[in-house]
Amino acid sequence: MKLMKKLFVVGLLGLLAGCATPPAATPGVEALAGRRIIVLGDSITQGGGYISFISYYLNRLHPGKNFDIYPLGLSSETLSGLSEEGHAGGKFPRPCLFERLGRVLEKARPEIVFACYGMNDGIYQPLDDARFAAFKSGVTKLIEQCQAAGVRDIFLVTPPIFDAQTRPGEFNYDSVLTAYAAWEMSLKLESVHVIDLHTAMRQARDARAEIFSRDHIHPGEEGHLLMARTILAALGVQVPDEPLATLKADPLYKQADLLRRHRASRWMQHIGYTREKTVAPQPLGDAEKEAAEMQAKIDVLRRKK
Repeated sequence: MKLMKKLFVVGLLGLLAGCATPPAATPGVEALAGRRIIVLGDSITQGGGYISFISYYLNRLHPGKNFDIYPLGLSSETLSGLSEEGHAGGKFPRPCLFERLGRVLEKARPEIVFACYGMNDGIYQPLDDARFAAFKSGVTKLIEQCQAAGVRDIFLVTPPIFDAQTRPGEFNYDSVLTAYAAWEMSLKLESVHVIDLHTAMRQARDARAEIFSRDHIHPGEEGHLLMARTILAALGVQVPDEPLATLKADPLYKQADLLRRHRASRWMQHIGYTREKTVAPQPLGDAEKEAAEMQAKIDVLRRKK
């Protein structure tokens, strides 16, 4: 049975049964330690705040383990391959992951892949069978290509919320993301693990008056921290309840954030991508030597804690 058909069948059965079949346990930190991890996604992932927080807490709370994280998000990107008319003022259509995924898998050779998509995939329109099918097809293709490349575990992170308040009866794009998240959560596939960020973020948002995202799409620092906490909790990591300012003042956080920014910039250029222009793959040069020096500083800091 082809994976697309299998995804449809298990997703339908899961929804009809109310997801009665318990999902397989999500691998914990042990599954990540010592393995090469890439994180794929759109502008929220390229912004990278949640990845810096994840790296910080993994290093701080597990100083005896090594975590090798490569942040490779691209602004405006989709899995669906769709783009709304006049995107970016008509300057360019939304990029699609599959223009670069082959190079990502070939050059980065990941053992673990995290992917957070959906926000752009519905192109900010009401739920539609064709657009939904394009998103499902994109998720399927991502899984197939990662597994063919030997990726050990794939973590699908459901999309963040569309943080807007609407009157009853008005269209709210978050309803589309809720449907996308529910479908992802219905998947029961070997070595594919789904982390339900969307539900956690919606519950947190409903419990507070303050918005997470000023433009309805891109979370601020508190939103990124919630994203990190949700993903880490799914991996069995309990993050201390502490003020954001305290966390950001920690030299260990600053160094983890510096390493994340360094790798994101250098590896995106090394892999190449097409967005408003085509960036041809560039030599990696001394990027990983510099990354190792940054990691050495992290090791000194985290082992003092």
